[in-house]
Amino acid sequence: MALAIEKLHPLFVAEISGVDLTRPVDDATIEAIRAALDEHSVLVFRNQDITDAQQQAFSERFGPLERMLIGSQGGGTPFALLTNVDPETGAVIPPDDRRMIRNAGNMMWHSDSSFKAVPALASILSGREVPNEGGETEFASLRAAYDALPEAMKRRIEGLVAEHSFAYSRGLVDPTILNQEQKDEVPPVLQSLVRQNPVNGRKAIYVGSHASHIIGMPVEEGRALLRQLLEHATQDRFVYTHKWRPKDIVMWDNRAVLHRGRPWAYMKYRRVMHRTTVAGL
Repeated sequence: MALAIEKLHPLFVAEISGVDLTRPVDDATIEAIRAALDEHSVLVFRNQDITDAQQQAFSERFGPLERMLIGSQGGGTPFALLTNVDPETGAVIPPDDRRMIRNAGNMMWHSDSSFKAVPALASILSGREVPNEGGETEFASLRAAYDALPEAMKRRIEGLVAEHSFAYSRGLVDPTILNQEQKDEVPPVLQSLVRQNPVNGRKAIYVGSHASHIIGMPVEEGRALLRQLLEHATQDRFVYTHKWRPKDIVMWDNRAVLHRGRPWAYMKYRRVMHRTTVAGL
């Protein structure tokens, strides 16, 4: 059965139907999904009652998977656990628990693993349990934002390089949230401020909360430019808000979009999300 593709936003995002991700997916369908990701940047798959093993098998069709960082929920495995539920006790984790404080960084606009020497290609997030209200995920199209920049700004940022740092972004939440071992695990890296898709040639502004400063600029001047670009990229016209349904899977291109989680009534509603991340340039 051929994939059906329905656009969910005028600029990006598509819902994909006609594929069951709980079963082995053939090569032609994988290539069609890859092409849809290059075109639409964010893909939504509904009603996928998937296990961890099935999610991992599907994710690995797109490349090697990242392992989660030391100290994170799911640390050392291919799965990031984005949840307010303790996996051992099944109890809801209080908002003041350090695990929830650390996860608060996910509510800032970011691209997954831009702080790694090999940044993330794609993320695949499965909604195992979702709240009845709140807890949405927002996506911002960095390609549409780049296209809308004045030509003078495009010329200004071409060739610029920013330092991306996990310690920097998490320090914005709580300067004490990471210990030295965790900081040493992911030292700062350099990333081009403009990225280009190798398939279709479209350019994107590569910004987000991990971007600390711009190389060769005074720190505050560079940060002011990064804030200006981030504010431009996250205007309402470039943003899609995904309202989760149970068993949704959302896959996105970290080269082309930013995302952030939104709050919900943590003590009222359980939220269990499992994310796999495909490494790649």
